[in-house]
Amino acid sequence: MIQVKDGDSEKTISKLTEGMGIPDLAARLLYSRGISDLDNAHRLLYPKLEHLSDPFLLPDIEQGIRRTIEAIQKQEKICLYGDYDADGVTSVAILSNFFRYLGFIPDTYIPGRHEGYGLNIPAVKKLKEQGVSLLICLDCGSSNIDEIEEATRCGIDVVVIDHHEPSKTHPSPVAFINPKRADSRFPTRELAACGVAFFFILALRRALTHRGILKHHINLKKELDLVTIGSIGDMVPLAKDNRILVKFGIETMRKKPRTWLKAFFSERVIYRDAVDEYTLNFVIVPRINAAGRITDANRAFAFLTTEDDRSARELLIELNETNRRRQKIEGDIIGEISDNLSNENLDSRKSIVLYNQDWHLGVIGIVAQKVVEKFGKPSIILTKTGGYLKGSGRGGDGINLYDTVAALSPFLLKYGGHKYACGIALEEENLGLFTKAFEESITTSIVPRDRKYRVDANAGFEELTMELMEFLEKLSPFGMGNPRPNLILSPSIISSNDRFIKITDTNNRIWHGAIQGQCTIPQNGSARIIATPILREQRGEQFIHLNIKDILPDISPA
Repeated sequence: MIQVKDGDSEKTISKLTEGMGIPDLAARLLYSRGISDLDNAHRLLYPKLEHLSDPFLLPDIEQGIRRTIEAIQKQEKICLYGDYDADGVTSVAILSNFFRYLGFIPDTYIPGRHEGYGLNIPAVKKLKEQGVSLLICLDCGSSNIDEIEEATRCGIDVVVIDHHEPSKTHPSPVAFINPKRADSRFPTRELAACGVAFFFILALRRALTHRGILKHHINLKKELDLVTIGSIGDMVPLAKDNRILVKFGIETMRKKPRTWLKAFFSERVIYRDAVDEYTLNFVIVPRINAAGRITDANRAFAFLTTEDDRSARELLIELNETNRRRQKIEGDIIGEISDNLSNENLDSRKSIVLYNQDWHLGVIGIVAQKVVEKFGKPSIILTKTGGYLKGSGRGGDGINLYDTVAALSPFLLKYGGHKYACGIALEEENLGLFTKAFEESITTSIVPRDRKYRVDANAGFEELTMELMEFLEKLSPFGMGNPRPNLILSPSIISSNDRFIKITDTNNRIWHGAIQGQCTIPQNGSARIIATPILREQRGEQFIHLNIKDILPDISPA
């Protein structure tokens, strides 16, 4: 989408330029993203933690706070039960840290993948035997109707802190804290579970202080590193509350790194000045997720919560090796699938459902995402565990995957997830029926999430300045819901060397870039490029580099 200037837009852009003291291109970028007044521009560029929404707008939060405080005062046995991915592990870590600040040590339970996603009845019975009377479910629970009923029968109160889509008949715990509930008044619907957990401890701290129970200040800003890991790992839109949480989380990681992050520095996995969205997405989050996928998510929890430097380094070495194993297993499965599908006529199919009993349960979600990216169709990958089939599905813009599988629940033993991802379980005898029904339920094609981009503005090369790059830093963090700006630029000459491009502008200045997608460079004539400017450094000197998303024919008049 490109905003075309008219009289009103020119006035708005001029007001933003003058009022915010920013370049005209920066104001055009704000306008293209729906920012048209100074107040919203200031809140976007200069966010404060005070701008976070009121946690007491979350449904059932007062009931959850009341029951938690009662359990603390009576020294009841509390168990924090979380999912085994980065969002679930960080959610458990956030609450565990807060309880420790109170001098209260809760039990934790992060199930293995063989137990399946969410609460399970054998675990409930085990926790009852251990004397647990309050169970706090994190990043799960929204679809665990039977399991929560079993906990209630066992005399265990349940508080659910989750963000998954609630089923039409949702469970009835003591408190069901989920911003996706239909009756939720919380402004940010798309929080990760770790974000919901953070708002829960914000409210809990306030309530404990007001009641005179909390005698000392607890700084919750330091927990934002964990919120950042979980939010990036769960790919929530970086807007509203999520953007504030992640922006201050990255700032906290840079200024006051905790023990787990110092291990990344000491082991030279990342450099101290390189904590950004890239290292989170491609270095930190994969290692946290790898434990739950291949070995035991409790190892990632131990890594994120340890305060011992030596233990952190040893755990990181273990997570590095686990991640390498994950990559090898994943690569083998994707290769097998690609070989098999290359011989099939996929044009006539709207979806892909694949099953192999030997595929590793821990990587089928990643594999499903890779299949979607490669073949452009909603995909579900299944394996066998515990006598039945378990699968992970991925989709893209154009369908709601959760609603799709929910409509097919008669074929399933269990399902859950959200718009872009789902998890299912079914009997092997229902595989054929489910596959056929899933195919028939797909009525539109999808756009894989990572292939879609928008154009923010037309720009001249003279507008690519260090002042603009400083502005772009204020627009960060970039990710889902807040992509890096893409600009249309008109070079004079384009030449290439493999995937690297040399660009000459109309003033004969030389720019360098790299092709990010499938682009064809014209042999003759001029062209326009869609590019994202990023700041790079070489030999101590900073320069603007262009990531080329696409090359378009020139439309200037002859």
